[in-house]
Amino acid sequence: MTTDYSSLIGRDDINDLEAILSVSNTDVNETIHAVTSTTDAMFTWDYEQSREPLVKLYEKAKTSQWNASTDLDWSTEVDVEQVVLNNMAQNNPTGAMFFGEVDLAGTQFAKWGDKEWMQLAIEGNNWTLSQFMHGEQGALVCTARIVETVPWIDAKYYAATQVMDEARHVEVFARYLREKLGGEYPINAHLRMLLDDIIGDSRWAMTDLGMQIMV
Repeated sequence: MTTDYSSLIGRDDINDLEAILSVSNTDVNETIHAVTSTTDAMFTWDYEQSREPLVKLYEKAKTSQWNASTDLDWSTEVDVEQVVLNNMAQNNPTGAMFFGEVDLAGTQFAKWGDKEWMQLAIEGNNWTLSQFMHGEQGALVCTARIVETVPWIDAKYYAATQVMDEARHVEVFARYLREKLGGEYPINAHLRMLLDDIIGDSRWAMTDLGMQIMV
């Protein structure tokens, strides 16, 4: 059986690099992004908490709240260069740089020294953490959607605790990027398309799947 990737992702070859790179973020200065969705808000008048695993998770969440402003020491200095060197050591134990053993002769990278490579590593780290932050906001919106759409009260209770948790995640990433790394990058176009698809789906189960597995 042949998978019809064209109808799913808009290209025949899933690894078509040219098609992938042709998708770009044209709204880099956009601060508000709206996603249209036709979703039913589900009320339930049955307040019986019959799903014991969810009840336990809800009770645990109520006693395990943390405060990003006071439980983290924001006065700690961050050596950004050491951070990226540690990342390189962990991700490339052989000591290979970004392009490994690729011959860079004839490219602009051939003229780069340690200063340029370090700056690229710093910006790459900031970009990656920025995408984590945007993804966390996607999870924040998804959990709020689940509270709205799931039909059981105990599921609504627990999903509500996840909303607060995701809000803290966004808060920490945003503050860390702003105060310690000098600012964030806009959302990647492909990540935004994924979030749009998840939020635009009217089924709460797809919202949950998208949040927990894909994002």
